[in-house]
Amino acid sequence: MNKNFETQKAPKAFRTISEVAGELDLKPYVIRFWESQFKQIKPMRRKGGRRYYRPRDIDFLRGLKDLLHEKNHTIKKVKDTIAQKGKEFVISQPSKRMIERSTSKKQNIKIKFSHSNHKILEIKKLDSEEKKQQINSLLKSFCKLRDQMLARANL
Repeated sequence: MNKNFETQKAPKAFRTISEVAGELDLKPYVIRFWESQFKQIKPMRRKGGRRYYRPRDIDFLRGLKDLLHEKNHTIKKVKDTIAQKGKEFVISQPSKRMIERSTSKKQNIKIKFSHSNHKILEIKKLDSEEKKQQINSLLKSFCKLRDQMLARANL
């Protein structure tokens, strides 16, 4: 999973379709298709028709992905399940296997340095919150250093 530290949002923040697709490892057209098939998916829309998904919508999409991709249910079967058991059943669906996979999955972090001819720093795995904080601190230091260098270049 790639993390772009410049676009991290609060857990309750609304997400664009691209952000949701990246988080769920789906293509945006799949999410749009599911919207046409399941009336329970109702992202908020702003001017220009851009979709913004609430955390609840994302949880529902995650449950749909589990039922359709992991458990290989058909769309018709999922619709019948929703009619019988409700939307909450789908939201509670992400299986233990998906949760284990998401927690044990290696998190790849790529940092592209534009000033160094496309050199990329890649960190394969983050095990702890402490390491995440260290990396965030390091990135902030790099940003400050870059800003100082740019300020000197503009003198």
